[in-house]
Amino acid sequence: MADIETELRDAMAAAVAGARPPADVMALIRSGHRRHKLRAAAASAAAVAVVLAAAAAVAAVRAGHIRPAEGGTTSAPATALASSPPAVSVSLSPPPPGWVRHADGAGDFIDAPRGWHVGGLPALVAPAVRWVVGTGPVPGGGSCAPTAALRKLPAAGALFAVTEDVSVAGQAATDEPYIFPPRARRLGLGPLGGPMECWGVRTHLVLFEDGGRYFQVQTVFGPAAPASLRAQVKRSLNTLRIAPEPAREQPVALCRAGRWTYCPQAAWVYHVIGAAHVIELGNLGTHAIAGLAGNRSFGLWTTKHRAGRLGGRCHLIAGTMVCRMGHRLAWLVHGLVLWLQPAASPNSTPPVGPGLPSASALRRLVEASQHVTFAPA
Repeated sequence: MADIETELRDAMAAAVAGARPPADVMALIRSGHRRHKLRAAAASAAAVAVVLAAAAAVAAVRAGHIRPAEGGTTSAPATALASSPPAVSVSLSPPPPGWVRHADGAGDFIDAPRGWHVGGLPALVAPAVRWVVGTGPVPGGGSCAPTAALRKLPAAGALFAVTEDVSVAGQAATDEPYIFPPRARRLGLGPLGGPMECWGVRTHLVLFEDGGRYFQVQTVFGPAAPASLRAQVKRSLNTLRIAPEPAREQPVALCRAGRWTYCPQAAWVYHVIGAAHVIELGNLGTHAIAGLAGNRSFGLWTTKHRAGRLGGRCHLIAGTMVCRMGHRLAWLVHGLVLWLQPAASPNSTPPVGPGLPSASALRRLVEASQHVTFAPA
């Protein structure tokens, strides 16, 4: 693995020059010693179900984020990456009449209607639960979800939690920033999936990066909740004000410093992996994303396309020339060179081993790279 990592680092040295912030970084929450991941593939509903079933087995042995409980489902991400949205600006004006501002003392706040209840989940240190907001009582019980508040959820009520990936013991807040899209001008509730682990129920889930910080919001509605309540919850979410990290900790700065996983190219590769029905295993440091097809694991990353041919032995696959140079594969797409190389899984055990994907899996990756648009800002 040391040789592979060294080669990957060498290959990525020129990958990020002049790169800009992620265009549409997907995005779940890291929970300290017990971490799992919500996985979604950009494909048809049937294909998504297949990928998630396989990913659930892998997720048991890897670091990740909150995921659907066994048998749960989630929606697939989009297969196109749009330009980075403009920076979100939240008004610092007072909350509207009848609403109350809930601040954390560090520059963050959220507004909610007077009469709603706001609490936290202090037992959960990492990730940090910033706010638990409900139309009913919000008692603080629960080790990895607001379990006590869920039990008090009124039939016509709502409950949502705003959670942040945070740095622990000097570690980065997240090692997979490419799964968190930049915050949109208007936050929605996100797709309904699950039942979610710890929560035990289906929740709406939305992930986003704001100011170099990484969040998820999970929302539950009672069975009799009216549409007007959904609109109120979204209105409350969109009052969320996040104090940004210093400029040196922003994705654009980290990308320019050579940390490829913070670049828009990494977000694009993440989407390609999902669209190809390949399992994403995490990353190989900050220089490549690990994929799994069958029992073969490999790393994928990009570099800029320099003038001239790639070299090596090239074959036409799905209308694209794929070239083999030693134990690496590479092809040109969207002005990038997409590289693929056998790499040991960062978390799996035998029978998974380093290897090039099968012919069918490689074709899916090539086709997905053609169909998932890369549009840097």
